[in-house]
Amino acid sequence: MSNGPRSGEQLAQTASRAYLQRVLIAVGVVAALGSVLLVFWYGTQVFLLIFTGLLLAIFFGAISDWLSDHTPLSSGWALGVTLLGLVGLIALGVWLLIPTIERQVQELSQRLPQSMQQLRQRVAQLPFGQHLLQQAPQSQQLVPPSTNILGQATGIFSTALGVLTNIVIILFVGIYLAADPGLYERGLVRLVPLAKRPRARVVLATLGYTLRHWLLGRLLIMIINGVITSIALWFLGVPLPILNGIITGLLNFIPNIGPILSALPPVLLALTQDPTLALWVIGLYIVIQNLEGFVLTPLVQQRTVDLPPVLIIAAQILLGILFGFIGILIAVPLAAVVFVLVKMLYVEDVLGDTIEVKGEQQVAQRATST
Repeated sequence: MSNGPRSGEQLAQTASRAYLQRVLIAVGVVAALGSVLLVFWYGTQVFLLIFTGLLLAIFFGAISDWLSDHTPLSSGWALGVTLLGLVGLIALGVWLLIPTIERQVQELSQRLPQSMQQLRQRVAQLPFGQHLLQQAPQSQQLVPPSTNILGQATGIFSTALGVLTNIVIILFVGIYLAADPGLYERGLVRLVPLAKRPRARVVLATLGYTLRHWLLGRLLIMIINGVITSIALWFLGVPLPILNGIITGLLNFIPNIGPILSALPPVLLALTQDPTLALWVIGLYIVIQNLEGFVLTPLVQQRTVDLPPVLIIAAQILLGILFGFIGILIAVPLAAVVFVLVKMLYVEDVLGDTIEVKGEQQVAQRATST
């Protein structure tokens, strides 16, 4: 009979210890999750640079793999030839185009202020033009005051140095990843339990397939848009057609937003000559972007991932607000990665549903054959 109170007291102590353990475990989990989120938040810039380097590595790898498959070169020599060839191609392009581009850049810097002034004069002739001009910021307000020239020069230098540092980091990350992608793939696979490693290899290979085909398709679209735009602007008589074509091609890497930004310089330049010409330029860009949206992009998406347009816009807005220009730059490929992961790891593996993931069947067949 005397063991009753003691056993009750022991049960209470055991229950309290178990409750304390659960509280400590919960606090530990929350603290660990918070630490991971904190590290991820402060390390996001590094992650974005590494992801951009990954895209560059995929580009290098696509060319070097083609060379090694169609020539006697090994993968290492093929990568070296690829890098030397790209450097030589860029140097040749700079040597051939830099005088024209330099001249057109100087002309653009002189023409754009004139275009803005002529635009203000035309707006002033409208019924409510004066009211609109009063509400719009003056050109002097768009330029920061030069009260601290040394501070501005230091800020420009530090910004340029930061951009150059990021470019060097992206370049070296791309080269190292392209030189031995299997090393990093094996490292990621070893973080997964043994039974799930074959599936992890298929997932990683499918992500590589998606990014490679999306990137190569995007580059093809950029080249086509740039060439067509340059020829069409030259035919219309718009000043600086080559420079505007290059700008259009480069900005076309960013879907939805890039084409709109690329249309602004030629439209302003056309206004210096004739408002009707500006309307022709606007129509030209509308035709080119519709050609891309309804013909080129669907052909590319047949081989990659078919991202919903709302998802693309949402990713661009979110990453643009959080991380600025680099966030907008890689929003679409990053959204493609997340989209494929959700399909494969959640819809297929967790829910057990069957869904089409482009490239998964080819990757799985290649894995089983080897």
